[in-house]
Amino acid sequence: MNKNKITLISLFLFIMTGAAAGGAAFLYGKPLTDIVRIAIMVLVSTGIVLFLNAEAREKNSLLYDNKEHFGRFARFYLVGLAASLLFPLLPVSGWAYPVIFAVMGLVSNQVVGIGTGSTFLLLSVMLEASGSYTVFFMYFISGMAAAVLFSYVDEAFRVGLPMLVSLLVLIVCIAAGYFLTGVSEITFESIFIISANILVCILLLLVFLRYYSSAVVNKQHDKYMEINDPECPILVALKQKSKAEYYQAVHTAYLSDKIAKRLKINDAATKTCGYYHKIGTLKGSNSWDAIYEVCQEFHFPPDAIALLKEYTDKESYLTSKEAIVVLFADTLVASILYLFSKDPKVQPDYTQIIEAIYQKKQESGILDKSKITMGELKEMKKLLMEEKLYYDFLR
Repeated sequence: MNKNKITLISLFLFIMTGAAAGGAAFLYGKPLTDIVRIAIMVLVSTGIVLFLNAEAREKNSLLYDNKEHFGRFARFYLVGLAASLLFPLLPVSGWAYPVIFAVMGLVSNQVVGIGTGSTFLLLSVMLEASGSYTVFFMYFISGMAAAVLFSYVDEAFRVGLPMLVSLLVLIVCIAAGYFLTGVSEITFESIFIISANILVCILLLLVFLRYYSSAVVNKQHDKYMEINDPECPILVALKQKSKAEYYQAVHTAYLSDKIAKRLKINDAATKTCGYYHKIGTLKGSNSWDAIYEVCQEFHFPPDAIALLKEYTDKESYLTSKEAIVVLFADTLVASILYLFSKDPKVQPDYTQIIEAIYQKKQESGILDKSKITMGELKEMKKLLMEEKLYYDFLR
């Protein structure tokens, strides 16, 4: 989605939120001063949320492929806005705000999700008859927990623990809310409403997470499976263009993937970077612009694009652990292939080569801005030493 379209949608969301807040305040019988106050406060909060979303998009800090799908955020934003206008018609213990916080976090990121959920919650509280800010903090805390916990859902769909913890936080917050508001007696009706709220939250979360897992998380997983296949058409084209660069990419990807899995970092994106850091040659030069053109043409996942940019763009520093892993794997493979190209029968001292690479990289200062730890560097060296038998396949 281009920037102009995103700007227009953002402007529409901003105006719609202000109009909806003011109109709802009028329908709920609020005096004029309250209508103006509600509209202004919600508009300011909405502006902050939209700014945070734009900033996250520029910094590539949105979850999964949300950067490319602002329309997804807009659709769920409108659903959340409608829910926030209707919640005041229900008892406050029946508001399903953990769902809204979790959903808005997953279609953007944790910070934007918490900000969006807080905006909707503020609107509901100001429209509700009592306007108790104990209710705000009750749902803000439980919603914040949900936004953070569910942002780590993965392709394995392991949502049991996040679901349990977020619902326990909700129950504790509701109980604390009753205590703080001076309710001395818990009635059967209140227990029924709370139970119904928890059940509704579970059902809505399961429905949304099932959709999100299949439409977003596993969609990227499938894309990684496609592009990380050595027989992928893009890599076949690279092989036809330059066999040397193709085999270097294949071996770099193999080592990068093994190291990334050992270090428990993003192995899919790391493997992709290993395969495609030379792919710009298909466009005539291995510049970042040429690589980005290929990434856009074949719809690479955002994480892979960001890593490729970090690794190949001369203006970028290598900060991520994934980039450092590719750097060491790529350097080692290139060094061994160079030796074999000079003398196919040579018997290299792989230990000496690895030690020399480590010493050179540490002395160069290229690791100074990296997030990788000394322990992880040692673990990576250990794995590279273990792969000595593999290096003979590079002949």
